[in-house]
Amino acid sequence: MEPRKRHVTLRLLLTVFTIVLLNIFAATSVPAAGSTSGFTTQERTATADEGIGIRLLDVPKAAQNDPRARSYIVDNLPPGTTIDRRAQLANHSASPLSVTVYAGSARIESGSFIGDEGDTVNELTTWTTLSESQLTLQARATADVTITVAVPGDASSGERYAAVWAEVRAPSDEDTTIINASRVGIRMYVSVGAGNGEATDFSIGTVEASRTPEGLPQVTATLTNTGGRALDVVGSLTLTEGPSGLSAGPFPTENATTLAPGDQGQVVVTLEEGFPAGPWQAVLTLQSGLIEHEATAEITFPRAGQTVTLATGNGLNMWPVVVVSLGILVFLTFVTMMWARRQRRR
Repeated sequence: MEPRKRHVTLRLLLTVFTIVLLNIFAATSVPAAGSTSGFTTQERTATADEGIGIRLLDVPKAAQNDPRARSYIVDNLPPGTTIDRRAQLANHSASPLSVTVYAGSARIESGSFIGDEGDTVNELTTWTTLSESQLTLQARATADVTITVAVPGDASSGERYAAVWAEVRAPSDEDTTIINASRVGIRMYVSVGAGNGEATDFSIGTVEASRTPEGLPQVTATLTNTGGRALDVVGSLTLTEGPSGLSAGPFPTENATTLAPGDQGQVVVTLEEGFPAGPWQAVLTLQSGLIEHEATAEITFPRAGQTVTLATGNGLNMWPVVVVSLGILVFLTFVTMMWARRQRRR
């Protein structure tokens, strides 16, 4: 074989191996997460210091430990099933209030649960009836309303979204046609299917350390709903091993991120002004109901206007991969050289 061809062959083998080595490193940097259960923080829903409030009273026995089930109607129901859930209305004001109660359609969009205007109808609202549709609540008084959901026997499988609203309208201005209304509600996540329904789960992707336009440190993580039911993801960020051994947190996520099956979204944690840049060991713990996942990363907050994307994972040790890969490289180089020498002798 001519020397030029031998050199080309050697370079080709080394190039192929380098590509394989880079793919190995890329594969081992995929975020990993562990799963535990037992998150018990309860989210307060639809209450206020003044005006109208509403909260769910009944929780299914099988969901006593699920914080979402204590705030929302979250059920999987076989076709032909009927359930009742009680809700309590409360007048927090010092005056009587006329309250309208109704079910309205809802959707999940851009990481949020969005109730449609008024009593817009969808399939779930047609299955929902209320024991009271109009009532007067005296100052500081409460009243219970029963929510009944009756799933038809021929209902198709899948999850539906709606909300039960308590609405108060202020007297309209005689000089305008504008009606001032305020409402609070209870979310409804009702899926149809046998047994416990489809499994719920999510994955945590990349984590970004950045700063807001005002210069505040911020951590953002991407999420993917990998299960078959909607999720409301909340959580917290804990920082350790910072400058001079500092530790800080936990810091809560700004809002719950609601994701339909297959959807992607983000959770955000914003820290206070003057927070040290790092480096820090970050642990982001996220939950939806009884599902909990954790992502870890070493982060340093950049200067204003910059973003740093970080690999997350479970502390995978890269050294065995490096040692084995280098060993393979040396072996392939040796084999190539021996083969080239034999070709020269011919």
